[in-house]
Amino acid sequence: MSIGLSFTGKIDSPKALLEGANILAEERKYRLTAGDAGMKVIMCPLGGELGVLWRPEGDPAGPWLVRGGCVSTPAGAGLHRAAVELLDSLPIQALTVEDETGFYRHRDFRRMKEEHFYPWLRTLVDVCRRESGKGVSGMQLCWDLEQYAPEDIPDTVVTPMGRFRLSELAELEKQGIEALAERFFLWNGRTQDAGFFRNRAINTLWEDCCFAPSARSQEDAAVNTSILDDLERAARLDPSLPLPRSAYRELCALAEREPALPDGPELTEEFEPGYRKGLITHAVGALRLTLPGSCLCGWEQWEQGGAHIWSDGTGQGPVWRVVAYRTREGDARFTGRLDSLHGVEQRKLKGGALRWGWKDIREAGERLYQAECEIITGPALYFLTATCSAPSDLGQVAQTIGRIAVVSNRAQKETVQAQF
Repeated sequence: MSIGLSFTGKIDSPKALLEGANILAEERKYRLTAGDAGMKVIMCPLGGELGVLWRPEGDPAGPWLVRGGCVSTPAGAGLHRAAVELLDSLPIQALTVEDETGFYRHRDFRRMKEEHFYPWLRTLVDVCRRESGKGVSGMQLCWDLEQYAPEDIPDTVVTPMGRFRLSELAELEKQGIEALAERFFLWNGRTQDAGFFRNRAINTLWEDCCFAPSARSQEDAAVNTSILDDLERAARLDPSLPLPRSAYRELCALAEREPALPDGPELTEEFEPGYRKGLITHAVGALRLTLPGSCLCGWEQWEQGGAHIWSDGTGQGPVWRVVAYRTREGDARFTGRLDSLHGVEQRKLKGGALRWGWKDIREAGERLYQAECEIITGPALYFLTATCSAPSDLGQVAQTIGRIAVVSNRAQKETVQAQF
């Protein structure tokens, strides 16, 4: 269930298209990425990109055929308009656009919102209204299943723009669909106005911000700076717009930046921004690993293969690594590599089992403590390590291993199908 557009056309060459796209991206403050077979122009978060693929029509000297599209929800009608206007400006000939909203043809922004984006939003509110009061858990709307899952709070819904009580979205709708749209869609206006910069900051606060000092990592510094810049720009464009000022002041302290927001209204909501202030659950295949949201995550490349890695960025807390394996035939079994560890324990999981223990290790002359864990589910074997600097950290590691779960292929499919 989404709103978007698709197109086909012809270009003289990929080089000519990329040159034109690069000029437009710089003018409009978009981001451009390109490969051998296509490009993406990223206009905003929440999937706000126009994708273009190309291939030669016959002779590589040209012309070339192109096709592509843009999915405008959940980002909003402003993204849809921006994508259409970008298509207008790109050097594409014989352009044919399939726009389910009709906006490419009639260019009536208000009509597009009222006939397509507002009904789409009302449908989501109806879903929440039906589930409200039932104690439903784990409900997500427009959430990217490729990323982590936030901590579960019954009778609430997780969205890219924050956590809401299921009943809250229905109450907001009663105030008028436009008021709800201004809060739910990242880009609801015609242009990148104050609401756009406020909502882009809110999305980053909820999804990406670790509320960690900027000095901890380049990632923290970039996220903190982008939020502060967006909120300050929103205030300049519309001083009367309610902003998450408490979170702004908190980030100013973490970024060692002098607050610059003028006096104005506070955006007051039940839940303070920041999924990553709590525990979040990462997916590695069927494995579900729940860690503090403040952990930095990445990929550690090895000479052969590599591992998913998480750490607190300070060198104090445990460093977690996960490697995934798969048997060629039959179900996976535990190996014998844990047999010599201290305190080996084994337990069943719904859909699998795990086994873990710990040992002393020496690294750069330092004594460390490492937990090792094997998790099996169907043909998959996951090998997990948690390396600590103090034996007292093993208690925290044990708690984390106690929260490990696995998800069957069927459950993963049902989860995907339940998303909007």
